[in-house]
Amino acid sequence: MGQTETRVPKWVKTTVRFSRGGVLVLVTIAANALLSDESRLDFATILATLSTQYGPQAQARGVAWQENVTALGGLTVQEQLAAVNQFFNQRVRWKTDLEIYGTEDFWATPAETLGRGTGDCEDFTIAKYATLRHLGVPAEQLRLTYVQLKVTNTRSQAHMVLAWYPRPNTTPLILDNANPRILPASQRRDLQPIFSFNSEELWLGSSRTSTSATPSSRISQWRQMIARSETEGIVL
Repeated sequence: MGQTETRVPKWVKTTVRFSRGGVLVLVTIAANALLSDESRLDFATILATLSTQYGPQAQARGVAWQENVTALGGLTVQEQLAAVNQFFNQRVRWKTDLEIYGTEDFWATPAETLGRGTGDCEDFTIAKYATLRHLGVPAEQLRLTYVQLKVTNTRSQAHMVLAWYPRPNTTPLILDNANPRILPASQRRDLQPIFSFNSEELWLGSSRTSTSATPSSRISQWRQMIARSETEGIVL
């Protein structure tokens, strides 16, 4: 992604801009149909999709995903966070959207990510979010968070991580593909939050108060990804 501009709906008079890769990309928040609060992974459909569209190796990754999810059912949330973070960081190779899809910005479904075995930071984050929601972690405890990642003393790049808030207004833990250690946000001084969201709300910067955007407001790439994911057996 390049310079990205996120517009909150017209009743929220705030615009967030950040840079990624020198290309102008518009991520629009707009009114849309209200999505279901239910979150689930239909592995029969997912595995059939992986087998048909991507082949046996992709299906094997899907089976490993299913086994991972099944094994995590009785664990604590912190244990689930660690296992889910490790699973995708180990099973998915990082590549840019341009390398994978031939476009500067594409948010893949978890099935698309595991099907190819590759993804960028958004794809890692979406897959972890979908898995944790299926395991029963409430949406209000999770935020997909756009940040500026400090690469050197003079250079930063746009990045996405998953933040888990054990309680409202507490310091979250950060799940990241760039840094595999799950650390409190206060220890990730290389990250500067730009905006964050989940299936229900949108926050700007490091604000602890969501915008006045309604739950039916969605980021366009998020909407498109959800529409595709539902055909693959993934409901967010």
